Amino acid sequence: MKIQLSDLRQAANTLFDHLEQNGHTEIEVTEDFYWNIPKEHLYSVYTPPPESELTLGQLSDDWDEVMKIASAQRPPIAYALVWLSSILRFIGSKIVP
Repeated sequence: MKIQLSDLRQAANTLFDHLEQNGHTEIEVTEDFYWNIPKEHLYSVYTPPPESELTLGQLSDDWDEVMKIASAQRPPIAYALVWLSSILRFIGSKIVP
């Protein structure tokens, strides 16, 4: 599978438009810490990650880093998509009809 960034951008914009049209213009983040699975194990679905390799992520830290990039306090880096994905996952899981 190949994903064109233009298609990804269009899909994200469509989803954000959908949220706004349904009155979701602000999301309250009610959780902060989450389990993080190391990338070496994330897609190895037939072998569970060792419990000792699970780490904690923090939504507030992820958001802080993303906002630093958005405000040009920090240069953009590709890994910031990982931080953004944790925020988007929370939002997608929280807003369930």
